[in-house]
Amino acid sequence: MINNIKARLLSNWNLWRITRLVLSIVFIVSGIITLDYILLASGVFLLGHALLNACLTCVGSNCEISQNKNHE
Repeated sequence: MINNIKARLLSNWNLWRITRLVLSIVFIVSGIITLDYILLASGVFLLGHALLNACLTCVGSNCEISQNKNHE
């Protein structure tokens, strides 16, 4: 389990993942400075998504759309 988390943290860094990381840090810092807890929570949420590379459209790292040839 530790190896799986380590692999997710250290691999597949693309532009969108780096953007989520940078925005999460900006949101967290802005939330702390302005004492805006919704902004802070949004930053923590984005940070979790950026670090674990979690995305609602790619659950389980499977972003492919299956082609069902038997569809009528």
